[in-house]
Amino acid sequence: MHPSGRSAHGLLSLPVALVLLQEELYRAKASGQERTDPNALAVLIAAAIPLYEYGDDPAVPARLVTKDPREGLFRDAGRELHFSDGTPAKRRLAVQADELVALIGRLVPPPGTARRTPPGASSR
Repeated sequence: MHPSGRSAHGLLSLPVALVLLQEELYRAKASGQERTDPNALAVLIAAAIPLYEYGDDPAVPARLVTKDPREGLFRDAGRELHFSDGTPAKRRLAVQADELVALIGRLVPPPGTARRTPPGASSR
């Protein structure tokens, strides 16, 4: 078990998480709309749930990314997180699968339900 109390086996690489989120968002949109930029989705994920960094050795538990991802820039379809202050780039990023599922549940309405319009927003 990871020191945070999370299972290392419950991690999904960020690129896989991006594909899953993009598919769910695309399915919820009207057909024919463009897909969202993966780097933008990486920002959304990083703002909503913790990121982990894993190494080459699968026996070593993934570490929680402590540097605020909002201070960095995602590149290569979310595969890399670069910082302008000289902090080394993060390249092996992952998220907990259960947290991604919860995030998708908040972003994508269940089939057959309409998305709620936030207060003060136009319902057009």
